[in-house]
Order: sequence, then C-alpha cells, then structure tokens
Amino acid sequence: MSECRVHIEDSGAISVSDEVVIDGHRNIAGKTRVVTHIHSDHIIDLMSSIRNSYKLIGTNITLSWLSVLGYSAAASSMQLSYNSRIKVGSINLEFVKGLHIPGTAQVLVVCEDGHRVLYSSDFKKPGEGTPIVEADTLVIDAVYGRPTYVRLFDDDIEMLLVGLVKQLLSEGAVHIYGYYGKINEVMEILRSGGVDAPFVLPPKVYMMTKKVESLGHRLKDYILLGSREADDVVKSGWYVYLDHMMRTRNRVSRGINSIVLSGWEFKKPIKKLTNHMWHVAFSDHSDFRGLIRYVAGVNPRRVYVVKARSNGAEEFAGYLLEKLGIKEVLVV
Repeated sequence: MSECRVHIEDSGAISVSDEVVIDGHRNIAGKTRVVTHIHSDHIIDLMSSIRNSYKLIGTNITLSWLSVLGYSAAASSMQLSYNSRIKVGSINLEFVKGLHIPGTAQVLVVCEDGHRVLYSSDFKKPGEGTPIVEADTLVIDAVYGRPTYVRLFDDDIEMLLVGLVKQLLSEGAVHIYGYYGKINEVMEILRSGGVDAPFVLPPKVYMMTKKVESLGHRLKDYILLGSREADDVVKSGWYVYLDHMMRTRNRVSRGINSIVLSGWEFKKPIKKLTNHMWHVAFSDHSDFRGLIRYVAGVNPRRVYVVKARSNGAEEFAGYLLEKLGIKEVLVV
C-alpha cells in the first residue's frame, strides 16, 4: 500500500503520491494533470504539461475554454463531471463543485490507505454554492487570508450590481470589465436580474459564451463585436459591453459609463472612481470569514496553505492553529 504523499512547488503546483499534479506542472511518474479552472494562476506552465504528453483532466467547461484560450490538448484530455470518480494509478480522484467561475472544481483524492486529500481551488459561499466535504488533509488557497479581508456586503453585491447596471443603462451604454469566467457569471446574474439589453462581446469572450451555451447554459441576445448587428446595436447606444480586465484602458470611451469588477475592496460595495467609472466589489473568492467556515467544515488534521496563491498566508495559518485548533498547519 503506497503512502499518500503531498508535495507543493513554489509555483503552487500540487502533486499527490506522484500520480497526479494539480494546477501546475511537475515531473511526476503518473503524467496526469488536473486543471481546476482557467484562471491564469491555475494554468501555470500548462504548455509544459502538454508538451510532455500529460493527460489533462478538467470539467467539460474548463477543457472547452482552454481550447478558446489556445491550448490544444484534445487528444490527451479527459472530462470529469462533478461527483464522479476515476482511478489514476493507485489513487481515486473526484471532482466536487466549487462556486467560482463556471466549471471550477474542488479536487478530492482518496489514496490506497483511505487517506483523503482535498484541494479547495478557488471558491465562495461555502456550504451554499460550494459543497464542503470532510478530508484528512486540506490544501487551500487563502486569497483573502488576513482577518481584515472581510466584505460585510457580500450577500448583497449581486443585487447591487444589477441595480447599478439598470441605472446606468437608463443613461446609455454600459461597459463592464472583469476576468474571464467572471464575465460569464455576471452575464447570467444580469439576465436573472432582469437586464435585457443586448450583450456586445469581443471575439474571445464571444467564443467562450458560445462554448458554455453549447453545454446547456442559455444566454439570450449576445452578439459579436464588429459584426453588422453589433455595429447597429452600438449606434443605438443601449447595450452592455463585457471584456477582460486588461482591456479597460484600451476600450473605455469618453462619456460611456464603465464598471470594473474586483473583490479588492472591503469598505464600500460600489465606489465611484470618475464621472463615468465605477468599481464594484464583486468577488469570486470567499472573504476571510468564508475561508474559516470552509476549513472548519472540512475538519482536517493537516492543512497546507499555498503561499503562491494566498495573501496573508502566515496570518491565516496562525489563525487556524490558534482558533480552530488544527494540529498541523504548513505554509508552502
């Protein structure tokens, strides 16, 4: 019976028993890599894994989006659904849903001796949108790991965002900027909240939306930027344009109301930056309170805090030791 070994690289790559590596690249015997979702800090060195013929495992949405982002690994990839389990060498691997961006998965590894290793990936709303499962060892990304990282308005932020967009649409077009995946989540929130203005999308966001729609996520009235239909809509002055955060400076036009989505704000849910620019504290990560709630629910004997994807990792580890009484907490 093989020992259940966990190793974490400085880059954040997590390997278990040399059978699988998660969200990073490491030379392992098993040549299998799990991608929990498509954000850049979770696909580090993905081309190295592809060039070395690693089998990629992800949800159908994640693998579809990787192809849009230019990663061609169809021949060496495998889709895994939530709550499904597969055998990888000597271990069993299961995906548990994580409420973050579409397709995000927590990873539960069960070793030969029954030892359970859980990797949280990114998540929010633990116990609600993100199921909590018990494990012996927890590997966690503490993005908001400091006790001061608390957003008391988190439960209301979706309603506030919808309200702001509706208000700004009464004046004309609205531009929204966020990270890939988050944009798709926001589109669904806006439609559910009664925003019926057409969505104008640049090519990459448009293709990601088409992929999600083909997998059963229905979004009405979205059009490709640069098409004849989009040109007519833009001329009408009543639409919502959504693009990646990095395009903010390139696309913001004088006189068009724009919204930047970022969880790095803890005092005000909505902050006006300029006459036509707003910051909305919409986050896809749990704040400090959610992280603690999650760890308490998992009830692990050992916790690894992944420093590469955490802020305040040492403070978070100290809190777990002192307040939750976890016997072994390592910052790696």
